[in-house]
Amino acid sequence: MAAAERLPADRPLTRIIGFLAVLALALVAIVARLVEVQIVQGEDFAARARANQIQLIRIAAPRGLIVDRRGKVLVRSRPSFVCALIPSEVKDVNATLRALSETLNIPVAKLEHRLYHHLGKNYDDFAQVVTYEPDGPVILATDLDPAQTARLAEAQGDLPGVDMEEQPVRNYPYKNNGSHLFGYVGTINEDQYEARKHEGYSPNDVVGQDGLENVYDRYLHGRAGGQQVEVNASGIPVRKLKPLDPVPGDTLVTTIDWRLQMSLERNLRGQLKKWGGGRRLAGAAVVLDPWTGGVLAMASYPDFDPNKFATPIDEKTYGKLVNDKLTPLYDRAIGAASPTGSTFKMVTGSGAISSGAIKPNQILYDSGAWNCHGVTFVDIAAGGLGTVGFVKALAASSDGYFYQLGYRLGHTRLRYYALQYGLGSRLGIDLPGEYPGNWPTEEWTERTFGKGYHLEPSDVCQLAIGQGAMQATPLQMANVAATVVNGGTLYRPHLVSRIVSPHGRVLKSFDGEVIRHVNVTAESLKEVREGMSQVTEPWGTAYGLAIPGLPFAGKTGTAETEGGAGPNTTWFVAWAPSSHPKIVMAVYMEKSGGYGASVAAPVAQHTIADYFGKKLPPL
Repeated sequence: MAAAERLPADRPLTRIIGFLAVLALALVAIVARLVEVQIVQGEDFAARARANQIQLIRIAAPRGLIVDRRGKVLVRSRPSFVCALIPSEVKDVNATLRALSETLNIPVAKLEHRLYHHLGKNYDDFAQVVTYEPDGPVILATDLDPAQTARLAEAQGDLPGVDMEEQPVRNYPYKNNGSHLFGYVGTINEDQYEARKHEGYSPNDVVGQDGLENVYDRYLHGRAGGQQVEVNASGIPVRKLKPLDPVPGDTLVTTIDWRLQMSLERNLRGQLKKWGGGRRLAGAAVVLDPWTGGVLAMASYPDFDPNKFATPIDEKTYGKLVNDKLTPLYDRAIGAASPTGSTFKMVTGSGAISSGAIKPNQILYDSGAWNCHGVTFVDIAAGGLGTVGFVKALAASSDGYFYQLGYRLGHTRLRYYALQYGLGSRLGIDLPGEYPGNWPTEEWTERTFGKGYHLEPSDVCQLAIGQGAMQATPLQMANVAATVVNGGTLYRPHLVSRIVSPHGRVLKSFDGEVIRHVNVTAESLKEVREGMSQVTEPWGTAYGLAIPGLPFAGKTGTAETEGGAGPNTTWFVAWAPSSHPKIVMAVYMEKSGGYGASVAAPVAQHTIADYFGKKLPPL
């Protein structure tokens, strides 16, 4: 019984000993495996780790589309490849550049220039590049053609540090047409990169540098993707890993009517060439929707081809553009400003009637001259119109009549109405480079001409007919006409109606934004509209320019330059149809010589006729 009683106590001990023995064996096996991995196979694993590395090949996102109001694609991106260098992986830079020169048929000197001078930085040697930009990538050649792409793909395995990246190239299928609207793109500069790197921009990104491309770059830019690639010690890809798809940029739906845009540019360009003869001329024109402020068309001439900027523009081409005396990169539609001539009489007339300076259609005597505060001003029409009412005086553009309105209004009230219509300040269009124009004040006169100079009392009569030191842009004058047409609402002109994601979701909409309701009476605007509707009548300044079956309204303007010594700048503002307007426009012909009726008005006449399907003899 004593032995039998001790047996149960021994069994747990046996089990513990067995468990410990199994555990010991397991530990021995683990240690043995670790020894094998770290010592026996360690060198093999290290070699494999050195041989196979993961690289991220960045894939730029296609920029978003720019389309017209009906969805017609105006600006897009096309696929292309670039040759880039990863400096830290290059073994022999000189040999690599020589090999790339032969492969791409690009001079070594050009490749060296791009390697040592990029992103606003200048390096003395390759060691500096490796130090400051070890991972690059430094782009040496862009927009490779199919033959270059094939040769580089074949040679790439023998060129450590050389990479071929996909990078979409901006494409403007209509070349010069719409160039000042769209602007252009270029490689991001150092300041731009520093400002935007937190948003995911890379040192080699292409960004908008002007026009809509610039203003809406954050929407158009898209989000870059990447391809993770496992490469061997020779840099040859051996396995693709999970890619990160690039996200295309958003689409800008503009207010532009492309058919109207093409017509406007064709007519502006044609008339400038016809009128200039052997002399190169410049000009601009703007067409607005008077009920929303949407820009239907906008042209500036001379123009340029933005495709030249889509890949790095060469110095010769760029130098030709910036050194051209007519400055083709300059958008005159929003940036050029000059006295507006008699087109300003819209403002003077509505202000005079609204303020009570005259009654609606008041009769005044136009003798052909007017003594304004001791200075006699003479009408361009010798002898004047005699006894005449407001409506006919506006249609016939009587300077004598409007000198008197300026005299009655005085500086303070005339300036008030000019500013009410948006002159002297930026309207806020969604384009860079808008000029505010100018309305002279005592402070401006002293600042411009020096102490002791003052705004003379007689200056008001010159200003009342759009001469003197006042300045306005074509956009501003088109907007004045739009305000007269719509009953006094000053809209902020805009080019983009909505922004749409790649999946079709509307991200933003831009409706007609009201700047202010101009403080003029409905009766005064009615009088101005009536006077301008008679512009093509026998007593109107645009007689002979009527469009059969399509009445339109307008106002001619002829502004002196260089104190009367230079060629006139000519203007024409218009809307159509005259009774129920759908479009308004302003045409500006810079130092063209001649008069508004003969130089600027035909551009508006033919553009209006094109828009409404009326046939006219070609310009």
